[in-house]
Amino acid sequence: MELRSTGKLAAAGVFVLAACFAAPAMAQDIGSLAGDVQGGYTHYDTRQTAKDDDTNEWTAGGSAVFTLSNPGINFQGNFENAGVKVKNQSTDDWGYGGDIFWRDFAGDVGLNVTADSVSKGTSADYQSEDIFGQFYVLPNLTLGAKGGHVGGDFSGWFGDSRLVFYPYDDVALTFAGDYARIQHAGPQMEDAAFTAEYLPVRDVPVTLAIGYTYARYTHLSPPPAGGLDENLNVFSVALKFYFGGGGRRASLVDYQRGGTESWDGPPPTLVGIGF
Repeated sequence: MELRSTGKLAAAGVFVLAACFAAPAMAQDIGSLAGDVQGGYTHYDTRQTAKDDDTNEWTAGGSAVFTLSNPGINFQGNFENAGVKVKNQSTDDWGYGGDIFWRDFAGDVGLNVTADSVSKGTSADYQSEDIFGQFYVLPNLTLGAKGGHVGGDFSGWFGDSRLVFYPYDDVALTFAGDYARIQHAGPQMEDAAFTAEYLPVRDVPVTLAIGYTYARYTHLSPPPAGGLDENLNVFSVALKFYFGGGGRRASLVDYQRGGTESWDGPPPTLVGIGF
């Protein structure tokens, strides 16, 4: 399908550009490398449906970013796998993509391209492109916004905003709001999310994050059999290992502002529910 190929070529293009710029930079011994690896579990409470079929999702993924200079250009690669189970039916979601963004003392702004392949009895592919930005308003406050397009076996748009507050250097409290609309009389989604992430020991850069999301899905046309038209409670927990991006004994603020960019791609609730 031509649209699927376009998304994969766009994602590959990000990596090609990264290689072209990063190779000479590394040859001159310029720049730095940072990344993270994470695993988590998400529970979608769908008990309001007649089927009473809650959804469980297990995720694993990682990102690596090469920084040419700070302030300066960054190139990032991302990979994620999610296993979703609804009663006796399982779904696998494999995703990969990349980012190109500028970061300085005031924040960052950039472009993300992501391609996903979902296997649920039959395969389905989709890709997304979005522009994101963050503003470091204060040493303990970050504001962010992003928006983009999803295409492939379904097509739509999304827009997101968030606020990150650091009451302490090793605690991040994130408040986010997301909106997505699938075209051609498809559903629309609105959600409000809260996440708390904590780095207990700086010598061991592993954080624990817990989250809650309240999501509302509205079908603008009669929902298909088994479709959703309801309010959902989403609970999540995750462990993340950071490397680079902040130096020895770095704080959580250092990792989040100097390491990989996590404020990219479509909202997790949109992807997790499997439109």
